[in-house]
Amino acid sequence: MKRIKTGVPGLDVMLNGGLPEGRSILVTGPCGTGKTLIGYHFMQEGHRERQKCVLITFEQTKDKVVSDAKEIGIDLKTMETKGDLRIIGGNFGTLRHFKERAHAKTEDLIQEIADVIKDTGAKRVVIDSVNLFTMLFDDDSDRRIILASLIYTLDEMGCTSLLTCEVPEDSGRFGWFGFEEFMVDGVVSLRRLPFDGNMERSITIIKMRGSAHNMSTRAMIINDKGVVVYPDEEPASVRLAHHSPD
Repeated sequence: MKRIKTGVPGLDVMLNGGLPEGRSILVTGPCGTGKTLIGYHFMQEGHRERQKCVLITFEQTKDKVVSDAKEIGIDLKTMETKGDLRIIGGNFGTLRHFKERAHAKTEDLIQEIADVIKDTGAKRVVIDSVNLFTMLFDDDSDRRIILASLIYTLDEMGCTSLLTCEVPEDSGRFGWFGFEEFMVDGVVSLRRLPFDGNMERSITIIKMRGSAHNMSTRAMIINDKGVVVYPDEEPASVRLAHHSPD
């Protein structure tokens, strides 16, 4: 099986070389855990590998996305100027207003995404975040349909896709609505764990269909270069829990 590198130091080691090509992966966690940053790394690695990329954002304007990525040394603007990246989307409220005003249907939104992918020839796609995308619809049944249709379209077009998903802090869930994690090929969970009066970051690969992977919870940090994963190091809280007396 061909693997696609994420570009995140240490994460590709946990994945035995990278993500399975052509799969849809959910990157989930509470706010501020590094989901979007992993998406930026994924785009940058695509640029290095000369693969076309599409970044679909529902959380921020394009200018803010470019500015935030630049803070960790990732130049999305240059990638877009060179034709290696297409950034589309915008603020959730604006998009919902447009959807309601234009009476857009599920198939309209999916087709718009498919058209961008086809036009660019993209093989890497990041959707940030998929829970905001599904929130464009008011009924859980419609949300399941739109997500299933989105994943099917991405897979059929041969894309390796990262779908970020926010979950409530300490909820123990992997999807906002409770069904997202069952519909994707892989789930990468980012968490904050309390330890010694602080919060430490952790990462766990919950599932990765068709691929062996490290199943342990591992330490990670966010610094001025973005996300760094320590594939051989447990978070201190987890390590101490293993060695605590019964």
